[in-house]
Amino acid sequence: MKTFLKIMGLLVLSLIIAIVFFFGMRTYQGHKNLELVDCYMDEQNLTEKIESEKTLYSAKKGLYYKQVKFKDDPEHTYTVQPISTFKGILVQGFDSETNKNIKDAKHNEFKEDYKPKDK
Repeated sequence: MKTFLKIMGLLVLSLIIAIVFFFGMRTYQGHKNLELVDCYMDEQNLTEKIESEKTLYSAKKGLYYKQVKFKDDPEHTYTVQPISTFKGILVQGFDSETNKNIKDAKHNEFKEDYKPKDK
């Protein structure tokens, strides 16, 4: 009986450690995703052009991104998202009413090898 309780205690402890690790990694990844997006927007001088922004999480892609409206392009909504945790950026413009991708939107950008300059 003592062996069974030790094994169950070890399993419960392992489960708790795994859950803490999972949520810790998710929080760390979210912080890095948003840091990459903010660095890109600062380097491209887009921060002062922002009219509104929302931070969102995509469970399908497993990353955090920002949904932004710019003052100089108010009819489009942009998603600014990293390609991976530490590099790459994708900016896509969407029609605000129909949510259709606009291929020739003013701020569209795809930089697969983008890395922040300060790092």
